[in-house]
Amino acid sequence: MADNDLYEKLAERLNYPPSENLMKILKKMATEEEVAILLELPFPVNQLSQKLSIPEMDLSRKMEEFMTRGLTVSTRKGPQLARDVTQLHDASLASAERYVDKELLDLWKEFYDKEWRQHLGQEWGKMQQPLGQVIPAWKALESSSEVPRGAILSEENMEEIMRGAEMIAVVPCSCRRSLRKCNTPLDVCFQFNKWADYAVKREAGKKLTLDQALETNTLAEEAGLVHMQPLMAPGLSVICSCCGDCCALLDPGMAYGTVKNALIGSRYQPIIDPEQCTGCQECMERCPFMAIEMKKFPPGKKLKAALLNEKCFGCGVCAVGCEAEAIKMKMAQASS
Repeated sequence: MADNDLYEKLAERLNYPPSENLMKILKKMATEEEVAILLELPFPVNQLSQKLSIPEMDLSRKMEEFMTRGLTVSTRKGPQLARDVTQLHDASLASAERYVDKELLDLWKEFYDKEWRQHLGQEWGKMQQPLGQVIPAWKALESSSEVPRGAILSEENMEEIMRGAEMIAVVPCSCRRSLRKCNTPLDVCFQFNKWADYAVKREAGKKLTLDQALETNTLAEEAGLVHMQPLMAPGLSVICSCCGDCCALLDPGMAYGTVKNALIGSRYQPIIDPEQCTGCQECMERCPFMAIEMKKFPPGKKLKAALLNEKCFGCGVCAVGCEAEAIKMKMAQASS
């Protein structure tokens, strides 16, 4: 089989047209011999060894390497090829540093800028089921007198999520690692329990103590990052800390007006006190959903922050960043 035919088949397996930009990434990530193995998956290693005439021990080592490089994922049925380009992107760019060089980062950035951003923005518009859900910033809920502690559900309480986890790992944000459009922290995306163990085993993540995890969470919230739970992952196994500049869901979704198809907001919403607001505009700059505007509240002439309710996803980053303490979170809807 010709070189390009192999890579085109790999692109098809990843559910994406074999564009020039994607082909560059695939050729950087895997040799022809490796692609030939990947195209056979899923397949039991002992049987695949016989089929491809590769010693079983050598093939097992290669499978371990594929997992570490983010080319495959581990499942109960054995190693499988990444299900699509998004999973390949996330797994490969959250891999050990020795596998993520500048050339690979630049290729993913070129792919995103030239075509994938538009592709994702349009795909989000076709979504029948959302991909993610916002988890409100714990610092915003904790500091609000408008939110009774007993009303906060365990799955929307970042502190409780971490205290209840058997194991926590932090992994670098794949999106910010390649796009580099902001200066927010990289190592602030969390994985829990068996997913944390998997991340550590494949050298993608670092195991955290509870205190380290809570400190990392505070760092993410103070940096204005939005906690987001991918709904394709089982339970609360992964929580991303996303920025509006680089996130492959938020950035295309906002650019193409399709973010509401792909993301569910939290049950909370900010209340802004115009009398306490100093008009610094920090909340407006922090909001990735453009849900805050500046306007005058007569008889005053100074511009103050005001919420655009229909655009708000209840992430709480505005409240965390308000030094004047003019923003408090409130419960916008009861639990179902």
